[in-house]
Amino acid sequence: MPTQSDNQPDVFTLEKFSGLNQQSPRGSIDDQEEFWNENLFAIGPGNLRTCWGPSDPIYDVTQYYPSNHVVRIFFGYYGKSNVPEGTPDYSQPPPGRMGWLFIDNGCIDEVDLDTGTVTHIGGLGFQVWNPITTTDPVTGANMPKYWASAKVWRPRWVGSVTGEVGGVLFGSPGGMALDASGNPTSDPNPTNFSPGGLWAWDGTNLFGPGDDAPDWLTNADQDPAPGTTVMPWGLPGIYCMEIYENRLWVAGKNVISFSKPGNGSDFAAVDGGGTLAYFGDKLVHDYVDLAASSGYLFCFGDSSTDMISNVQMTGGTATGQALTTLFNYQNVDPQVGQRFPRPVGHWGRYFTLYNGAGVFFMQGGDAQEIGQKVQNIYVTVDNTPYYPTMAPATMYGFRVMLFNGTFVDPWGVKRNLLLMWHGTFWSVASQFYRSDPEPSTQINLTNIASYEDNSVITPYGTDGRFLFRLFDHPHSTMPKRLSTKALKGTGKAQVTIKDFKRLLAEIHDNSGQGVDINGSVTTRGGNIVNGTDDVNFTMVGNRGVPIAPPYQGLLADTEGSYGVLPSDPPLSGKGLSAEIDLISYSPDFVIERLFLYNEERTLFGA
Repeated sequence: MPTQSDNQPDVFTLEKFSGLNQQSPRGSIDDQEEFWNENLFAIGPGNLRTCWGPSDPIYDVTQYYPSNHVVRIFFGYYGKSNVPEGTPDYSQPPPGRMGWLFIDNGCIDEVDLDTGTVTHIGGLGFQVWNPITTTDPVTGANMPKYWASAKVWRPRWVGSVTGEVGGVLFGSPGGMALDASGNPTSDPNPTNFSPGGLWAWDGTNLFGPGDDAPDWLTNADQDPAPGTTVMPWGLPGIYCMEIYENRLWVAGKNVISFSKPGNGSDFAAVDGGGTLAYFGDKLVHDYVDLAASSGYLFCFGDSSTDMISNVQMTGGTATGQALTTLFNYQNVDPQVGQRFPRPVGHWGRYFTLYNGAGVFFMQGGDAQEIGQKVQNIYVTVDNTPYYPTMAPATMYGFRVMLFNGTFVDPWGVKRNLLLMWHGTFWSVASQFYRSDPEPSTQINLTNIASYEDNSVITPYGTDGRFLFRLFDHPHSTMPKRLSTKALKGTGKAQVTIKDFKRLLAEIHDNSGQGVDINGSVTTRGGNIVNGTDDVNFTMVGNRGVPIAPPYQGLLADTEGSYGVLPSDPPLSGKGLSAEIDLISYSPDFVIERLFLYNEERTLFGA
């Protein structure tokens, strides 16, 4: 019969998984918070599930441009495929889920997200956009500005006009009129243009500055101002674009231009288009994004946020009479903007913003900081290799916001991380190549974005070479890490020296492939010899389902193993507190609870 201690053990139970805390020292966070949580998703109390890894590469830029890199990515639906004759009205739309990859040589490749088919827009090597870098005035380093935007003007409709054509717009700085010698010109009928500007693409035909604008962009408008049936040139920027009140809005450094209603190629003032120049001291550098929400157009600068509303048009009552567009332009936050020239995060009808002061959540123009719990990580961001980007995602039925960047983790390692905001708490994620042997190599994501279909938001990312679907399937070589608070207890237990006896883990194996968790328990404090005990939890799998494409078998099979496993070997450490650090490469499991046994011995210093 085992020897029983007269001093019954106390038990720390970790089950709420309240989120990451990198704001306070490890011994000062809440007992149910995590000092570090990487690739573990808190679905609810008693349900800390592993995050999944990326898909196999969907696209490889080196197949077409061996020495170039993907630097911006955008996604949308415009129904590229032709609709068969006789398709009934109001039937399901045709395939057309697309990604547009902007390459640093000025080309754009379109990737069909369903089939993986790659289309070189304008042809292999054709320059559509204008990649721009600038030089840091302090360090002299190249800064990856790469201003660009892609926006679906309208999809291909299947309705009263079967197969009506739609398309997408691409914008970047440039598209200026040039003379035969390549110099800027004011000729109203130029034949040459600089790279960039506004381009329209319907899946087959590409229309650039000076070309006849397609009917799907002009809404078959045959009576605009003279010369406005062609694609425009000389637009400011284009740093960013948005569609608001049936108009195309484009922003440059400090100028916003807007088109005629229903005609995305006509910016003539006589037709109701126009240009707004910024005056004031709140826009320090430039506009970085335009985003429509809740009936307003938010204009995000680097250090402030403005808003356009109440767009109206007057005039035009007589033939040939000019139209005039009126609207309200006002500042909604003079101090909070979007630091980096990349899209803001879209959280329903609200926004998330990255800037030098932290991470903010903007509701109706009211910006509140939400990044306090990750502040010690956020302040280490390095935007030299690439600018941080944001993307919403749907994971396990929950919406999260991903903040991608290069950060320094608590152990001093600079690497790519996805800070994950769950709406009320934080965690961290990372993605690893699937094909490498264990331990696999981490993907250095340089840009992330999302595609939404049926209200399910799918994140994508690129490392500059490949395009991946993120969090795509269970991953058997991607690390899952959990580090707890330095657990001390409450009341007098905080200053009581303890013998730590055993760590138990309550685990559910979703994959049937087994679970293997390794780690350590490290004791601290008490002016005694502390130590580190290695721990291991092993659960043998009960099925032989391989972790391989197409992965659906894993999703459909909801059985799996369950158990409360004691650490092997038992613990021997002594001290005031104990820190638990765990890591696993197992593909898909849930940590339901951790139990840490300890026996209190004596008050420290008594």
